[in-house]
Amino acid sequence: MDVVTLAQDMCARICHDLGGPLGVLSGALDLAEVAPDEALSVAREGAEAMRRRLRLWRAAAGAGTGPLGREGMAELLDGALANGRVTVDLSGLPDEPLPAPLAQAALVAAMMGGEALPRGGVVHLAGGESGLAVWPEGRGAAWPTALTAVLAGQAVAGPRDVLAPLLAQVAQAAGMHMTLALGGNEAIAPLTLLPAGASDKA
Repeated sequence: MDVVTLAQDMCARICHDLGGPLGVLSGALDLAEVAPDEALSVAREGAEAMRRRLRLWRAAAGAGTGPLGREGMAELLDGALANGRVTVDLSGLPDEPLPAPLAQAALVAAMMGGEALPRGGVVHLAGGESGLAVWPEGRGAAWPTALTAVLAGQAVAGPRDVLAPLLAQVAQAAGMHMTLALGGNEAIAPLTLLPAGASDKA
């Protein structure tokens, strides 16, 4: 995917992700004259959802965040995946912060994990600079076909599939390459980011 197409797809995806909370805010305004207290509560929910999504997208696809530890990463991801239906387990990450490029890749990988959990569940992240593993756990967990296509060197395009090529780009910028473990149930096999030049079996 060329850079222009990736940028266009990301813009469309961000607009889509913000459309839901914006609709909630619009609905709250319509409700304000009839039930002001209820409208205020709904508006706050919509504004909070929009804030979380904007903050995560800015960190994942913008200028990044600088080095991030578990606490900072948890703050960015909390409630931002699949409308809060997906949580993230960061207990396998090291105590020291991840370098900025790898932290950004980890955020996008977590978002990719959220895409693999249409019915909700948990995204696990473990490892560090020597290799980062991400895997989804939940009912119906399955990596999107866009991810397997990108790993196979195939082009994908469209806002719905933009996370896969974005992850490939930010992983490369972090000096990593992606691999999906083979064997067992490949639909939920761990996605691993390894240093460039490292063996997939490392």
